[in-house]
Amino acid sequence: LADIAIWADKVRRNRKHENRWHYTNVKEGEWTYVISRDCPKRNCVIEKIKEFSSVLTNVELPLKRRKVALKYLVHFVGDVHQPLHLGNLKDRGGGKIRLTYLGKNVTLHYLWDGGMIDWKKGSLLKYAAHLNAQVQDLEKSKWLHFKVNDWADESRSLALKYAYPLENNELSKTYISKGREILDQRMVQAGIRLADLLNQLLKTEN
Repeated sequence: LADIAIWADKVRRNRKHENRWHYTNVKEGEWTYVISRDCPKRNCVIEKIKEFSSVLTNVELPLKRRKVALKYLVHFVGDVHQPLHLGNLKDRGGGKIRLTYLGKNVTLHYLWDGGMIDWKKGSLLKYAAHLNAQVQDLEKSKWLHFKVNDWADESRSLALKYAYPLENNELSKTYISKGREILDQRMVQAGIRLADLLNQLLKTEN
């Protein structure tokens, strides 16, 4: 699954209409996702997760199409857990907010897309071990009670509470530390929920 996690990002370079599938921009000041307001054409990340879930479970469809649906699901479940993929419509999920980080001019969206993760922990495997060590079984069980709209509302809340509040568009050590903590947890939640989703979708074939 790790090998196909970035597939959806690669193919959208030549499929511009798919760009909007990766996020859901919400009207500024709104705290929850409302389909009629935020995704009336059902072409946002939340509705695409639902759509490709249906494709994956439809055994009447060609296997090739269902495999493609799986690739999208792996990526989109991760996307919906990134707070600024439920960012403000006005600033395109932080894409229009520019900051200086480690001497580089970057966007706020870039930071929350992983730009501020502390990769000094070593290899990806070591980083994964670091994430797993932080999770308690009780937390895992609690997280599985939520569905895709809830995941989106969690991200929206984190965006408004933590991602957007910046003093003079400057990044403090506290902001970066809290941001890393949030991203660590969201990645763990995404992985656990993806595994559970796939187990639920494919259990009828076992």
